Amino acid sequence: MQVRLLRPLSCRLCQRIFHSFDRLQVHKNKHMSKFGRCQRKRVSTQECFRSLHMKSRHNHDHNFLQKSFSQNSFALPIIAPTKGEVKPYQCEYCQESFSLVSGLKMHIRTHTKEKPYQCEYCLKAFHYTYNLKMHMKTHNKEKEYECEYCHKRFHWKHNLKQHITTHSKEKRHRCEYCQKRFVNMSQLKRHIKKHTSEKPYQCEYCQKRFIFSYNLKIHIRSHTKEKPYHCEICHKRFISNNNLKTHIRTHTKEKPYQCEHCQKGFTTNNSLKMHMKIHTNEKPYECENCHKRFTKNCNLKRHILIHTEEKPFQCEYCMKKFADMIQLKVHIRTHTKSYQCEYCGKLFSQNGELKEHIRTHTKEKPYQCEYCQKEFASK
Repeated sequence: MQVRLLRPLSCRLCQRIFHSFDRLQVHKNKHMSKFGRCQRKRVSTQECFRSLHMKSRHNHDHNFLQKSFSQNSFALPIIAPTKGEVKPYQCEYCQESFSLVSGLKMHIRTHTKEKPYQCEYCLKAFHYTYNLKMHMKTHNKEKEYECEYCHKRFHWKHNLKQHITTHSKEKRHRCEYCQKRFVNMSQLKRHIKKHTSEKPYQCEYCQKRFIFSYNLKIHIRSHTKEKPYHCEICHKRFISNNNLKTHIRTHTKEKPYQCEHCQKGFTTNNSLKMHMKIHTNEKPYECENCHKRFTKNCNLKRHILIHTEEKPFQCEYCMKKFADMIQLKVHIRTHTKSYQCEYCGKLFSQNGELKEHIRTHTKEKPYQCEYCQKEFASK
């Protein structure tokens, strides 16, 4: 790593000029031995160091140059940053300057993509120790921060603080474009990006752009086939934690989002929003070819393929093409047959077929004739 001084340094006590840190350090030690006492606190320098627990804290407090007290650390000087102070450490990649060597070292990792800190459980790597410590909490099932209103628990305190604002009815932050209000500033900032159409994050595989970096990370996993989140009940894997949480509700039968009109429950907030359009009869998406309207944008996109006769989704096994991803997923199951009977081991391509087959073992007959009450295993 190349470190360059932008201009000569001067002693803060006598203003003498030096062109190297080592010579300045030797000179500074002469002041230390001469005075023997801290000139600001009027105590011995050793006592001042002890009271502050570390010499670097002493440097910051008195604003002069001091080498790191740890002999195990790299022997480069640490400069305490002050207002208007020179930043002698310059990045060789982008020429940004820093007051501390540690700041420069951390910054350079954004260029080199170096991730020296690795999780011992899942081997995921990080740029900084702080990020690794935060990540390690995701492996710890204990969530120490609890909401006093709904008792929901969180790994991190800042997540709890942000969650608590959802209990407040006050929405102080207003969007300047559409006047919609939000309970906290972070929600407002995310919302505003939808108006500005700013998409600064681009996928290196397909060049698709995203408003948020998190969405890009999730999207990239669709290319790399990485699925780091798995269900402990059925061991199915997912590309995002949100997808996992939604999936777990299929096991717990939890539906936390309820329609205020008909009390129907939903596993996700988006599903509830789509359902609400049934009551309002809102269909904001219109086909420009036949002017048919739809409640969802994804339904409009699938409909447009009828006009274009485009089939962009192809089966990797038989090369058959389909108009939408759902049709492709259903078709792929005919090749993989991932649903297995726990009684006889027979495989099925669809979950519905498996359920119907299991009734031949359990003798369950859930369907009844309304006229004669005779029961049947299938419709």
